[in-house]
Amino acid sequence: MSTNLVSEARLSRRDLLRGGVSAGALAALSFYPGSGAAADGAPLSVFGPLPPDPAPPGAAKFSEAAFDAWQKANAQVTYDLLAWPQLHDRMATAFASGSAPWDVMYMCGWVPEFLSFLQPYADNLPKALVDDMPKSSFETVTWGGKRYGAVFTLSLLTLFYNKEHLAEVGFNEAPRNWDEFKRATKELTRDGRFGFVANYGDPAGIGGTASYWMAFLQQAGGKMYGEDGMPVFKSDAGVEALQMMVDLMNAGTDPGSISYVGINDATNVLLAGRASMMMNWPFMWNPAQDPKQSQIVGKLASAILPAGPAGSASIDGTDAWTLSKASKNPQAAQKLIEFYLDAEVQKRQALDTGWLPIRLSVLADPDVQAKLPNAAVVLEQAKHPYNSFVTPDFNQVTQALGTEVQKALQGQKTPAQAIADASDLVGAIVKRRG
Repeated sequence: MSTNLVSEARLSRRDLLRGGVSAGALAALSFYPGSGAAADGAPLSVFGPLPPDPAPPGAAKFSEAAFDAWQKANAQVTYDLLAWPQLHDRMATAFASGSAPWDVMYMCGWVPEFLSFLQPYADNLPKALVDDMPKSSFETVTWGGKRYGAVFTLSLLTLFYNKEHLAEVGFNEAPRNWDEFKRATKELTRDGRFGFVANYGDPAGIGGTASYWMAFLQQAGGKMYGEDGMPVFKSDAGVEALQMMVDLMNAGTDPGSISYVGINDATNVLLAGRASMMMNWPFMWNPAQDPKQSQIVGKLASAILPAGPAGSASIDGTDAWTLSKASKNPQAAQKLIEFYLDAEVQKRQALDTGWLPIRLSVLADPDVQAKLPNAAVVLEQAKHPYNSFVTPDFNQVTQALGTEVQKALQGQKTPAQAIADASDLVGAIVKRRG
């Protein structure tokens, strides 16, 4: 994969990873991983993403022997895998037609939308496992007080920065708060490069413009919804969050950020040395160390996101395993998910694929932190809030909200007006939901 990545029709936070995926990999892939006869019992079908997105053992190259042994002892597993951008619509079509054949399904912020097809199995996970996962990791898979999934990779936005650039302007560490963030952005904007870069071109979805604002909202002490489910972000915190984004634009955010649709566009700018800081997901660490993809090898560092009035806060990539209500073998299906979350499997996931584990003990493992230095930063970020505010109409909400944020970033509206208009739009969407 070169730094001249090809954009796809529908981009996501994972587009950085797809430069090496062949065109043939965009088609569905179904196969029986492992070898040998499975134990008695109904076979299991798993629906998820193709590598290099966060694929399970037997699909991605890790824990293959352990997975084969699990199948022999429990049940045969088949994988139905698609490129990440196709997953949501494939599930929606299958559920609508009554032809969803899977036992275990990958979700990315879609649990509330597909709730009627899922079992709240995660309420029954072993206590030792749940206690080893960040409490906030269940935010995006919980609805109506029940847990319908388990996040299996801790994918939080943190701050990535060019150490050499910051040292040139007198910063020996990353900016710690909003004031330092704005000052660093301004002082770093020099010599044909920009202090900060982002991808604000797509308003909707996890990693879209709206979700960046959600991180700043939490840093300002705000939240999206009240106890009645109606929006409450038309507040001082909501306006302060958007004002911070506008201030960063004015201080020295790459003007192209407003047109960068996918995370790959912004990442290319950072890896080419044309920007000094960006908010990004953990998996970008490995490409940044590859001289074939990066011109800043050895110069990159990461830190938790700068604190606003309420402290640091982030958003979650929300990669989770869920259990189908139609599964004919739900006990084995839950055991399979627990296998995916086993500490040793989680460790191999991190070391062999670069996707960080969700288990706190594995994140703190010396081997993991030695191979992936940003693991310690993500572990620290996980001590702070990271709510992605997913709802059954998340795409509609983020489309409306993100579009208003874009208007403020482009100077078409004041932050106060954009937040007021966004509140009206989101309120109408929630009311239609009923």
